[in-house]
Amino acid sequence: MTDSNETTSSPDPSSYPTAVVADRSKAMLAGSRLWWLALACLILAVGLVVYSMPSGGTHIQIHFPQGHGLKAEDVVRYRGIDVGVVESIHLTDDMDAVDVHVQLFPTAKRLAVEGTRFWIVRPKLSISGVSGLETAVGHKYIEVQPGDPEQSRKRHFDGLANAPVDDGDAEGIEILLQADARHSVNVGSAIHFRGVDVGSILSVQLSPDARLVEVRGKVEAPYRSLVTTETKFWATGGVDFDFSLTKGLKLETESLDTLARGGVSMLVTGDGQPVEPGHAFPLAAAPDPAWAEAANNYRATSVDLRGAINLTASWTESGLLGIGKRTRSERFSGVGVKLIDCAVVVYPADLLKVKENALDDSFSIQTEAGEPLLNASSGEQALATLSEIPDTTGLILLSDVAKDAQPANCTAVRKSLDKNVYHHLPIKAAHLKWNAEKPSHFAISEFTGDRAVWHGTPVLRSADSRLIGILLIDDSGAKILPISDMLNAPGTQ
Repeated sequence: MTDSNETTSSPDPSSYPTAVVADRSKAMLAGSRLWWLALACLILAVGLVVYSMPSGGTHIQIHFPQGHGLKAEDVVRYRGIDVGVVESIHLTDDMDAVDVHVQLFPTAKRLAVEGTRFWIVRPKLSISGVSGLETAVGHKYIEVQPGDPEQSRKRHFDGLANAPVDDGDAEGIEILLQADARHSVNVGSAIHFRGVDVGSILSVQLSPDARLVEVRGKVEAPYRSLVTTETKFWATGGVDFDFSLTKGLKLETESLDTLARGGVSMLVTGDGQPVEPGHAFPLAAAPDPAWAEAANNYRATSVDLRGAINLTASWTESGLLGIGKRTRSERFSGVGVKLIDCAVVVYPADLLKVKENALDDSFSIQTEAGEPLLNASSGEQALATLSEIPDTTGLILLSDVAKDAQPANCTAVRKSLDKNVYHHLPIKAAHLKWNAEKPSHFAISEFTGDRAVWHGTPVLRSADSRLIGILLIDDSGAKILPISDMLNAPGTQ
C-alpha cells in the first residue's frame, strides 16, 4: 500500500520527444529531381517563345514632298513582293512635306543603305503608256529601288516626287545637253542612237543664268563608248511637212512615244576622246546633214570585233528505213584563237552528237576555207587544232584572252556568212550570274539571241575587247563558258 503522504515524482523533461523543423522549400528542391526537370522545361518554353517571335525588322523614315493618299498599313514593294509596311505618316513641323515611318521586314534590311530610292506609286495615264493603274481603286504603295548593299547603313531617306526615269545603273554615263530652247524634250524622253533607245532624259531646267535650257540625260552602260567628244545630239519629235506641186505632200514623224514626249537622237561622227560624266554637249534643234555622212563612214563601237569563225559540219547517214544514203550538213560558229605556234578553234561540243547517226568515217568539220579540224575533244566546249595556221586577221591572240573572268558588260560577236563583216550583240553585266558548279559558267538571265545565229560565238569584254569565253545556247537558256583554262591546258601551247 502506497503512503498517501509520499510525493509523486515529475517526468524528466529530457525524456519528451523533440520536433525537428526543416526548410521545406530547400528540402523539396534538394530531395526531388522533378523540380529541376520542371525548371528546365520552363526555361526551354520561354526560349522557344522568344525564338519564334518575329523580329522587329528595320525602322526607316522617308521624307516625301506629297503623301498622295498614302496611309498606315500600306506596303513597301520591291520586284512585286512586299518588303515592308507603313507604320505612320504625318506632316512635318513646317507643314511643307510629309514624313513616312516604315518598318522593313527582316529579309529586306539590306535596303536600308545609302543610294536606295523610294517613291509613291500612283496612277499615271498618258499617250505613251499607263502605269500604277492598280492604285486607282486599291491601296497606294511605296516602290523601292535598292542601292549598293556595300554602302553604309542609313535610316533617313528623301523620297522621290516621281518614279525615276533611269534604272539606277551606276555604270552608265550622265551627260549635260545645252540648248537655246526646250525643243519638246521632257523628263523620261528617250535618247536614241539610229532609232535604238540607249538612254533617257533625267531632268529639264533653265541654266543658272536663265540663258540656256539644260537637259540632263543618262546613256546606259553598254552604250557608254558611243559618248565621245565627236558625238552629236539633236532634238527629235513633232511632225515635218514638205509640200511641192510635183511631189505633193510629204509628212515625216517619229514614233508615237517620241511624238508625245519628245526625244533626243545622237550620232558619232568620228574618232573622239572619252568624256567624263557631266560633260556638256550642245543640243541642236535639227541634225546637220553632214553628221549622217560622217557617221556612215565611222564604226561607232570601241569593241574590236573579231574571233568568230564560221564552221560547217557534214556527214552521211542512212536514208529512210535504212534504204540508201543521204548527205547532211550544218553551219555553226566557233572561236578562233592564235596560240604560240598553232591556231585552235573552240566550238560547241553538242554538235558532235550528230556523229551518232553518221556512217563510219563520214563526219567532218571544216572552216570556210575548207580546212579540216583535227584532234577534237568532247565536253561542253570542244577544242580542235588547225593543221595549218590561217590568216590571223580575225583570230584572237592568246594574250587577249581574259584570265580573270568576272561579270562585265560584254559583246557576242558573229561573222557574216557571205562577207567578211562582223555583227555584235551587247550583253549587260547585270544579266550575268556566276555559277560555281563545274563546269563554271555565267548564266544569262535575259537573252534574246537565236541559237541558230549566236550558238558558239565568242564573247568579248566591252571595256578592253578581251575574250571572256564562248556563248552556248540550249534548252536551259544561254550561258558563257570561260575558255582560258582550256587554252592553257597541256598540249595547246
